[in-house]
Amino acid sequence: MSNTEIIAEAELTALAARAFENAGLSAADAAVTARHLILMDLMGVSTHGVHRIEQYVKRIQAGVVDAKAQVATEDRAPSLAVVDGGNGQGHVAAQRAFDIALEKAKTTGISFVAVRRSGHFGGTASYGYLAAQAGMILMTGTGASPAMAPFGGRDLKVGNNPFGCAAPGSLADPVSGPMPFILDMAQSVAARGKMRKLRDAGEPMPLGWALDADGNPTTDPQAGLDGFIQFMGGYKGYGMALMVDVLCGLLSGGVFLDDSKDMWNSDDPQPQGTTHFFLALDPARLLNPADYDARMADFRGRIKSTAPFHEGGKVFMPGEIELTLLAEREKSGVPVPATTMKIVRQLAQSA
Repeated sequence: MSNTEIIAEAELTALAARAFENAGLSAADAAVTARHLILMDLMGVSTHGVHRIEQYVKRIQAGVVDAKAQVATEDRAPSLAVVDGGNGQGHVAAQRAFDIALEKAKTTGISFVAVRRSGHFGGTASYGYLAAQAGMILMTGTGASPAMAPFGGRDLKVGNNPFGCAAPGSLADPVSGPMPFILDMAQSVAARGKMRKLRDAGEPMPLGWALDADGNPTTDPQAGLDGFIQFMGGYKGYGMALMVDVLCGLLSGGVFLDDSKDMWNSDDPQPQGTTHFFLALDPARLLNPADYDARMADFRGRIKSTAPFHEGGKVFMPGEIELTLLAEREKSGVPVPATTMKIVRQLAQSA
């Protein structure tokens, strides 16, 4: 028997939504959350797909994520807003902020929306993809629980604070035109989700991803999770992580640095208080669609025409691998581990 099932996008989305409805989310909030998870699975980022449903539901059932939270919006200026997620499901508060950011940017040209008292909002790529399809440029980031020490220190105070950026491949046809630019990156060498996935599979991680609690290099994912995850690019990744936290935590009026709580802490579960930011830009305010499309085609063409370093190799744009997978999986279905599907079906069927 295969250890992987191929599930059609519509079926997987329906199962995920039912699992969240059974946990207490409204049908609308369940649909929003499911949409982002399935988008990540379609793009091959399974660490932020339906694999996460079990943990999200556990936190709802434990009462540390408020399934009935009322998301509140504080309009600060024509281009500025702050969203309070009420410690509800992270995707719900993030989607509200995303919608406000795009609406404001379409009116004023640019917008910034900060979010406080939210939860884990998934991967940045799903928001970038939706923004690009709407013909908008997006920068977004999210705070995370502390996993790394300040550069030169040994106390865990800094999260890996993922950052994302997206730009449409075309303004004339942002939905079915050329692929958009989509960047989704943590500030660590590797995201903790990848380390947990290797741990759960009983596999080692590459050297260089993390140090153990004594500061020694390790290939044991759990030892790395209990120790010090390494910054991407050393002090440069450290600086990026802090800047994302300034935009998310500090400006939102929410938690920052080591005040952020760990969603995986089952011994003392608490609301995460997670913070995010969404900065949206309407490129049509700077270039007409024909000019933008021509310049983006030139930009993309120069990168793609680069001679590959290795014979038979390929040169990729950010997001190209993920978007190629998305197009394939929309037709053929999403591969999901059978163990994960068993859990998802149980949660979708439970009363």
